[in-house]
Amino acid sequence: MHISKDKLREIALESGLITDEDFDAVAEESRRSGQSIANVLIGSGKIPEDYFTELLSPYYSAPIVNLKKEAETIDHEILELIPEVYAKSKNIVLFAYDKEQGRAKLAMLDPFDYETIEYVRAKLNVWVDVYLTTLPSLRYGLKQYKKKVGINFDQIISENVEQSMSVADEADVTKGAAAVPIVSILDNVIDHAASLNTSDIHFEPLEKELLIRFRIDGIMQEIVSLPKAIAPVLVARVKILAGMQIDEHRMPQDGRFRFDMDDGMSIDVRVNIMPVFHGEKVEMRILKGAARPLTLKDLGFSDAATDILFNEIKKPHGMVLVTGPTGHGKTTTLYAILQILNTPSVNITTIEDPVEYEFPRVNQTQVNPKAGITFANGLRALLRQNPDIIMIGEIRDNETVEIAIHAALTGHLVVSSLHTNDATSALPRLLDMGAPAFLLSSTINLVIAQRLVRRICASCPESYVASPEIIRLIKAQMELSGNTTGDIPTTLYRGRGCKVCGNSGFQGQIGIYELFRINDSVRELILREATVGEVRKKAIEDGMKTMFEDGLDKVERGITTIEEILRVVKE
Repeated sequence: MHISKDKLREIALESGLITDEDFDAVAEESRRSGQSIANVLIGSGKIPEDYFTELLSPYYSAPIVNLKKEAETIDHEILELIPEVYAKSKNIVLFAYDKEQGRAKLAMLDPFDYETIEYVRAKLNVWVDVYLTTLPSLRYGLKQYKKKVGINFDQIISENVEQSMSVADEADVTKGAAAVPIVSILDNVIDHAASLNTSDIHFEPLEKELLIRFRIDGIMQEIVSLPKAIAPVLVARVKILAGMQIDEHRMPQDGRFRFDMDDGMSIDVRVNIMPVFHGEKVEMRILKGAARPLTLKDLGFSDAATDILFNEIKKPHGMVLVTGPTGHGKTTTLYAILQILNTPSVNITTIEDPVEYEFPRVNQTQVNPKAGITFANGLRALLRQNPDIIMIGEIRDNETVEIAIHAALTGHLVVSSLHTNDATSALPRLLDMGAPAFLLSSTINLVIAQRLVRRICASCPESYVASPEIIRLIKAQMELSGNTTGDIPTTLYRGRGCKVCGNSGFQGQIGIYELFRINDSVRELILREATVGEVRKKAIEDGMKTMFEDGLDKVERGITTIEEILRVVKE
C-alpha cells in the first residue's frame, strides 16, 4: 500500500479499537513475518476488514465497492480488457467500461497506485474511476477470469482426451505420461479445481470409465468422466509429479508436488494413491496458503469460545486437544492456535504427517517411517530440542500418548488432534490408548470438538418460517446432545441460489465448536473413570456449550442452515 506507517497508525488509532502498544506489536510482527502492516492488523482480529476499509476510504478519497454484489453485472469481455496475470499482480479488477462515455471503473486494494491507474487509462484510452475494495471482494472478482475456463472445461478435456487415446496405446507409460495431451488434462483438472475452491480431487477407476470428482465445501461433486484407457497414463503422470514409483501398483503410495498456476501463483498438492478393484484410485488434496493469518473469528469461534481458548493456551504447560472427523479443519485450528502462540519469546516445534502449511519461525518436522521418524520417535527427539510448545499432528497410538503426557507434565504446552465424535469422548479414547487416569486429570487443559458446515451464500440469503417437522428434529437433537434449555429458532435462513454460488445456495465453510474445559469437578470424574455420559452431563452443568447449540446460534444469525447442522452432528 502507498500509505505511510505513521498515517496507518493514525487511522488505526482513530478507530478506538487498538492502542499505541497494539500497533507497535503489529508493526514488529509485520517486520518479522514479511507481511504488510494492514494484513497483520486485520489478521490479528483487532479491526474487522470491512470496517478497516471504511476507515481507509476517506484517506484515499475513493468509494468502496463489493465485487460480490457486482458479480451479476461484470461482463467477461470487459474483465479481460486487463490481462489476468497483470490484474492479479497489481490486485485490480476492471468491473465496468463504457467506451462511448469514455469511463471505466477499477477496483483496487491500493487506490494510490498511480502507475497502475495510468496503465489502465492509457490502455483503454478512457477516464478511470477508482474504487477501494477488500481482499475477499478482490479475490471474488479475480475468480471471474476462471468462469470461462469452467464453462469450457468439458470441451478442453474432451479435445485432449481424443489426442490422449493414441498415447494410451503406447507401451511406454512413462513416455505417455509426459505427452502434451496427458499433461494438459491434469493441468486443466487441477486448475479448474483450484478455481472452484476444491479441497480434494478424486480419480476413481470404475469398470468402464475413470470418474473425476471434486470435494467442494465438504460435498463430493461429479465433474467429468474419462475413457478407462487413459487412466494408467494419467495416474503415471501424477506419480511422476509426486515423486512416486511408477511401476508400483500393489502398494499405497504418498507424495506431494507444487503446481504452478497460470496467474503465477502456486499451490501444494498432497497425493495418496491406493490400489482398488478396477485400478488405482488417486486422491489429491489442494493446500492453499492464506494471504493473511486466519483468526479464530474467521474459523467461526464465538467471542466466549475465543476467551476460553485464549485462557487455556496461555497456560505454560498442559495439553490442548482438537477432535473431529477427517477433513473437518482440525489442522487449520491447530495452525490458528500456533499463530497466536508464535512469538519471539518461545520455541515451537512440530511433528506432522504431512506438513500441510509452512509456518514462519516454527520448526516443523515431517513424519517419515522409512527414515525412522514416527510420531513417537520424532516426539521423543523433539523433547531434546528445548521446546516451549509442541504441536503433534495427530495422537494415534499408546506410545505417542505416553510421551505427549510426559511432555505436558514436564513444563511444555502440547497441542494435538484426535479422532472422536465429541469433546468429552476424548477422555475414554485416551484411556483406551493406555493413558493413566491420574495423569490425564492433571495434564489436559481443554478439548475442542469441531465440524465444518457450509455457509449460506451472502448474495442470495432468504428467511422462512420453521416447519413443525424441523422444530421436532431440533428438539430431538437437543435432547440427544444433552442440553434441553436452549431456545428453538422459529425463523430460519437459506440461500436461494444465484450466479455467485453456482445456484447451490452455499459459498465457503465455517466451523461449529464444543469447548470442554477440564475443571476440578471433571478431574474427580476422570480419576474414578466415570462414563462419557456422566462426564458430558457434568460439563454441560458447568456451562459447556454443545456443538449443536453453537450451530443453532449460527443458524439464528443466518450464517448456515439447520439442515447443515443436522447433517454433521445428528446422532
